[in-house]
Amino acid sequence: MTAAGHTATLRDYLQVVRRRKWIILQAAVLVPAAAVAFSLHQQSLYQSTSSVLLNRQNLADALTGAQDPTVYQQDATITQTQADLARVPRVAAAAIARAHVPSMTAQQLLDNSSVTVKSNADILDFSVTNHEARLARVLAASYASAYTVFRRQIDTAAVTRALKSVDVHLHALLHDGDRRSAVYGSLLERQQQLIELDALQSSQANVVQSAGPAAQVQPRPTRNGILGLALGLVLGVGLAFLWEALDTRVRTAQEIGERLGGLALLARVTPPAKKLRAENKLVMLADPGSAQAEAFRMLRTNLEFVTLDRHVRTLMVTSAAEQEGKSTTAANLAIAIARAGRRVVLVDLDLRKPILDRFFDLTGPGLTQIALGRATLNQALARIAIVDPDPRLARRGRTNGNGNGHALAKPVAGLLEVLPSGPIPPDPGEFVGTQALAEILEELRDRADIVLIDAPPVLRVGDALTLSGKVDGILVVTRLDVVRRNTLSELGRQLATVPTPVLGFVVTGSGAVDSYDYGYGMQYGRPYERETARVGSEA
Repeated sequence: MTAAGHTATLRDYLQVVRRRKWIILQAAVLVPAAAVAFSLHQQSLYQSTSSVLLNRQNLADALTGAQDPTVYQQDATITQTQADLARVPRVAAAAIARAHVPSMTAQQLLDNSSVTVKSNADILDFSVTNHEARLARVLAASYASAYTVFRRQIDTAAVTRALKSVDVHLHALLHDGDRRSAVYGSLLERQQQLIELDALQSSQANVVQSAGPAAQVQPRPTRNGILGLALGLVLGVGLAFLWEALDTRVRTAQEIGERLGGLALLARVTPPAKKLRAENKLVMLADPGSAQAEAFRMLRTNLEFVTLDRHVRTLMVTSAAEQEGKSTTAANLAIAIARAGRRVVLVDLDLRKPILDRFFDLTGPGLTQIALGRATLNQALARIAIVDPDPRLARRGRTNGNGNGHALAKPVAGLLEVLPSGPIPPDPGEFVGTQALAEILEELRDRADIVLIDAPPVLRVGDALTLSGKVDGILVVTRLDVVRRNTLSELGRQLATVPTPVLGFVVTGSGAVDSYDYGYGMQYGRPYERETARVGSEA
């Protein structure tokens, strides 16, 4: 499916086929396999065919000057009438008698045979199917012959009845001894005419092709397999597009931007490694030279561009729903900005499910305790050391510890401070709207170059909408293959009502880097490792 206002192209259809290729492949394998298996379990059947020509010219009518009653009927009507006439049980019974198959009934023959009209020809094809090839051939020949006899009987029925009537009258006159009367002479003349007419009566149905050797029509596994493959492909493609229509997950960053009102894509971020997730570690701290960490530096750079003409000191990071990676993105972005030499404060305002304290292993007081007056801001803020992962480089002064791997001699100028949530209040939604929180955020604003706020999802609770009036910008995090189209549409509608500008969105999830060429990261993305190797060689 495509976003509203986006016309589907051939590329879109090919992407659907690629995504759902397993459905198509399964259908392309299972359907022909089922067709072949079914064919192999079928009883062997053979079919033979005889052809009968329908002749409309009659010598008797020509000699007597009688008009053919079918002259004004359409050709198709005449031939179809004869085909239907051949299907009467009387003809089938006569065919069985001629074939000497007493075990078969007329209905059985009709069920296993057909009479079809050849297109644009006055020819009827009599086909019989049987499990014995010889019997199929005999029955097909007998069926066609029985029809021709039946047709002649119908054509000569009137003459036969008239001849019988004359014979009865003649026999009566002979019985009375009246052989010299004019009536007797007239009857004799009439009898002679009828005998001549019966002799001249030509058959209007003739067998022109007798039944040949029967061909096997069942089973035909090769043909059925090919037909099954074609059907499987069609069925598979149909199921793939049906599944795609029913699947409302968003597949491309372009569609996300369109459904969010044309927001700019700031970065694509792959999910952290399983080991990092299991240990609640951040890639910008654990492996700052990796390609994954490079994505957050790209996010930092793009964010600087979109805020170039804006005075953004407080930035709220949110998402549509949970499990989209907003907290991980906010934490890694804060470290990336700090490595660039800026003072950063990262605030955990997701009071429903706070997690930043786990990332940085914090146990001290938090935001809610400051609001209650039980701790000061200096006591609650935790300073995070942004250090070089290789102590040999730090001793030699090779890098500045900002994760870029540049050989700079001056120390790190940036600073990262984290403010955890503290104990969760009874009503988080009321707490984020308090004056105490506004004063804390204002103090943090004066303390740092930028304040990053990890906020709850927009569509789950109203906390993020309340906080939107207290920040200078909003950054949206979405996860491919998880977020739904209707969810994005509702998120776009909600964001359109907030007074704070939405700066852009970040795409997370498996496939998030499809459009970025991170291949260079394998050669240029790990400066620490190359620098370490060089230091080791110099030592």
